Amino acid sequence: VKFDKTKYNQFLFATGDCQRWLITRKWSVMGSYANSHRWIEKSSQKNSRYAARWYHRWNIPHEPWISITDHGPSVHSGHI
Repeated sequence: VKFDKTKYNQFLFATGDCQRWLITRKWSVMGSYANSHRWIEKSSQKNSRYAARWYHRWNIPHEPWISITDHGPSVHSGHI
């Protein structure tokens, strides 16, 4: 689905079974950042706004890394 002509300001990321999910603002995902706090509006872990450390470096093709908690602990807990 192309969204280039559709106005939106949030993303919903979810696992295939929808057990883990998060809602974040578009501006929290876009841009270049490394181990930076990015805002999560709500998630399967918390029902209010909070921040988690994510990665989105322009020269790394497999990024961004979007996670429910900070990236480091998320890798081992499965919250990515």
